[in-house]
Parts: sequence; C-alpha cells; structure tokens
Amino acid sequence: MKKIVSFLMLLVILTVSPWQAAADQSSSDSSKVLILYHAEEATQEEEVPILDMLVGHFSSDITIQTIEDAAAEYVKGDYTHVIYLGLGKRQLTEEELFVVDQYDDVKKMFIGNYFEYFKEAPGLSIRDYRNIGSVSGEGKTFDLRGKKEMMLINGIDQMEVLYEGQAFDGSYPLIFKNGNLYYVAANSITGRLSDIIGESLFDFFEQEKSQPKKLIRLEDIHPRSDPVLVKQVGDYLAERDIPYAVTVVPVYKNPETGQDIHLSQALELVEVLQEMQKNGASLIQHGYYHQYREDETGEGFEYWDVDYDRPIYQSNTSEVKLREDFPSDEAYQDFVENIGLSYEQTYIYDSIVNGVYEMTAEGLYPIAFEAPHYSMSQTGYKELSKYFTTYVGQIQISDRTYDGTFVPLYETTPAGLHGMKVIPETMGYVDPNRNESIDRMMQKADYASQFSDSYLAFFYHPYLGIEKFDELMTQSEKYDQYEWVDLKEMEHKTEVDGMVIETANGDINVSRPMSVLVTQTTRDLWWVAIPLVIFVLIAGATIARKFRRKKTDSEFWESQ
Repeated sequence: MKKIVSFLMLLVILTVSPWQAAADQSSSDSSKVLILYHAEEATQEEEVPILDMLVGHFSSDITIQTIEDAAAEYVKGDYTHVIYLGLGKRQLTEEELFVVDQYDDVKKMFIGNYFEYFKEAPGLSIRDYRNIGSVSGEGKTFDLRGKKEMMLINGIDQMEVLYEGQAFDGSYPLIFKNGNLYYVAANSITGRLSDIIGESLFDFFEQEKSQPKKLIRLEDIHPRSDPVLVKQVGDYLAERDIPYAVTVVPVYKNPETGQDIHLSQALELVEVLQEMQKNGASLIQHGYYHQYREDETGEGFEYWDVDYDRPIYQSNTSEVKLREDFPSDEAYQDFVENIGLSYEQTYIYDSIVNGVYEMTAEGLYPIAFEAPHYSMSQTGYKELSKYFTTYVGQIQISDRTYDGTFVPLYETTPAGLHGMKVIPETMGYVDPNRNESIDRMMQKADYASQFSDSYLAFFYHPYLGIEKFDELMTQSEKYDQYEWVDLKEMEHKTEVDGMVIETANGDINVSRPMSVLVTQTTRDLWWVAIPLVIFVLIAGATIARKFRRKKTDSEFWESQ
C-alpha cells in the first residue's frame, strides 16, 4: 500500500511541474496600421473584415474605425500605415477628408470611391468605369472568375502601375503608386480581387516574399469514426514523413436516440490518435458535438443556428424566439443582448472546456481550434480567443448570415479575431459526390501557388478510404517543391481553466492545475483503484467480523 501511495505522489510531482518556454513570444513586425472605412450598407461593412484579414499578415497591431467616428474624435495616432476603404456613395465631408490628410508622414493606401478628393491625389479624376474579368501584374495574369467594376483614372501617367485590369477594350491601371501613396481603383474587394490586393500589400509594407507551403488535415474524427480507416491514412503519412493535422470532435451524439458517445468509450480510436500524435500529428479541437439540433455529428453546425440563420441564442430544446415574437425591434434587441448573447457565451465556453478536458483526459492535446463548417458569430470568435491563440480554416465574416466565409491565402492575425492567428484552408476537400473533386482541388492549388506566402491547404475525411487518399496525394506530388507545414513548429497556446497546452520547436508541453491532475490521474490509474477498492472491502469486512465477535462474547458474559 505504501508503494502505491509513493508512486502516486511521485507521479503528481513529475506531472505538475510547469513548462517554461525557451523564449518569450515577440512580434517581429513594427507596423501599426489604421484602417478607416466608409460603408453605408451592411453588405459593404462585410468587406471590412476581408481587408482586416489581408492586412493581418503584415501587422498584428491594427485599429479599425469608420470615417465618421474618426472625424468625431479628431485625434491623430502614431500609425505607420493608413488605409482608407471607401465603399459608400456619398462624398466625404471636409472633416472626414482631414482625418486622412493629417497623416502626411506615413504610407497610405486609398481603395474605392472618392480618393481623388484627398490632398495626396491632386489632378486625379474618374473618367469612366469598366468591368474587368482578369488582372495582370508581375508577369502573371489572374482570372477573377467573374466581373469586377473598376474606375478609369485620369492623371496617373507618371505613377508606377503594379497591376492592370483587363477589360473588353484593353488594359487599365488598377493598383498604382506614387512614392508612399498607393491607390486601388476598385469599389469592392471581394472575390479573387482580394488576393491581388493582398499581394500588393507586400510592396506597401515592404515585406519580403516567400514561396508557398502545404498543409493537410484529417477531418471530423469523432468517437464513432472507424479506427482502422483513420490509422491507415495516418500510417500512410507517417511512412512518408509528412506532418499533418487531425481535427477531433470529442463527442458523437446519436440523432435518433440522443445518446452521447465520448472518446473514453472509443478506446481503440483513442489509441490510434495517441499513436498519430506521438508520430507527429497536430491535434485540433473541432467543436464538441459538431451539431446543434437534430443533425448527425460531423454533419451539423454547432456554433450557428442554421435553421434560422442566426447565432446560438437559445437551447436547441427551447421554443425559438424570433423578431416577429416581439412587439418592437427594441424589445427583440433587448432579448438578444440580455439573454441571447449571455447564452451563446456560456454555450461556447462549456463546449470548449468540456472538449479540451475530454481530449486531454485521453492524452490528446489540441493546439488549435476549428469551428464546424467554419461558422461562428463575431461574439463567438471573441469568446474563443480567450482560450486558443490559433484558429484553422476559414472565417465567417458577419452575423448577417453564415453563408459567407473568407480567408486570405496566407496566415493572418486580424484585429477582428482578438489576437488569434488564422491558418488558412485554400483548396477545399475531396467531395465523394463529385467525380472531378480532386481535379478542382488541384486547380485551386495552381491558383494559390502563384501568390507569396500562400498555403496549399486542404482536408480529407478518412472514411473515404486509403485508395482515394492515395489518388489525392499522388496528384499533389506536382507541388513537391513546397514544404509541408508542421503546426507544432509554430507557437500555439491553448489555455482552459488553468490547463495550458503550448507548442514550440516541434514539442507539445502541457501543465495542469492540481484539481485536474488528481481527477485525470485517478481515472488513468484505474488498475490501482480496483485493488484499492478490493483491499478496503476486505479490510472493512474483517473489521466488521471482529466487531461482531467481540460483541457476541460480551453479550455471552453479561448473560452469565
């Protein structure tokens, strides 16, 4: 018994020792960016997060303001770069123009309408408009996969043209510069045009360009996943020394019975995941249930009520409260702010905490997060950023609808994600219902590989089998000149209620508070608990027999 107790004490001492990082995190960039925008409609405002994510590759210190708010404050900040995004259709006031004009000693970029009225644009004027279907620059031509409207600008003959838009009647300057002043002659930055603007930012921020990199992740692994199929794909990658990521859903909910199946009930799958992690795989928490209403785990949304296209404001069993159930907009907004948002925050917190604890209890350590179907409200991202420093996938850009995600082709740390770094997914996945699915993925890779610092990133569902995966990887060999990304080589941090998971230089380091350690250690050492219980039962029975015998003897002598 003493040996068992000593063993438990030694295990506690060894496990709780906190890991100290070899070096403090530091930001290598010194750019401080101000984004000012003018947008008159909700759909226009949804372009602001796109610009934020493009700029987030070059700076993690970004301030975003409407031009109206900035004019009202009238304060000049110590910014190194100022970007004006003009999407509205009204001309700016003198006070609004001054807000931008006062930054006469920094690099500036003007995008969209009315930039010709700023003092740095003397002699510029719009003479006409054209629809363009492609953009050329730096010896490359990019198909926009749709039409974009651009302005034809007078007065730029002496400026350096970085990119030209291709219209039916010729080429016209689209992105051009004059010293520290940059101009983008387009009144929308959506679609593939965002990638070209993102590429021009390397010049704007004077940042060196790097070649693309590759990232693969295995998707939707939950307690009902076939461990044999998961292992086959993991072994395939391990044999070829290819680093990869695995997204894990900790709980499978049976939509027919409502029964929950946890990782602790899928021992064979857990052993496979532990082996994959040991062999270099990076684990990503992929929600908790990967469903909200009656969908099967892996198919449903979790952080967005897709049936009503809104955030998670209520329990999935509660009577749904919509705008028409309230007498006024104010009453509905009061419900959202005082009940809906509070429920959403608690809901997200519970799913994150429960997911991290259930994974770590099985020796599985998530170093990043991915929302099911990339859907989450802006409140959700803010809550998520309290626990994870890294997000993988794409970002839902507004709370108006889930049907609109975006991610740049490169890593980014935008202001809108409150410090979280985003590792992008750019190629999609193998769709079993589309025969040309892999070919389409390769086309996306061809496109992404034309851009600097880009990711050729995709995901695969192991239930599709090893043959389809081999076909995908064989076609991917055309990009062998690019390196595979090992997420553990980057710095990530997951912190939940005192439990900390950190990565650096390929290592995963975990520290736990005593309460968690005792719970998980006791659970893991079930083989010790069983003999202890047997010992207690035997000892208790022996003491009881002795007590009964003493009592019987006493009663005998008293009766004499």
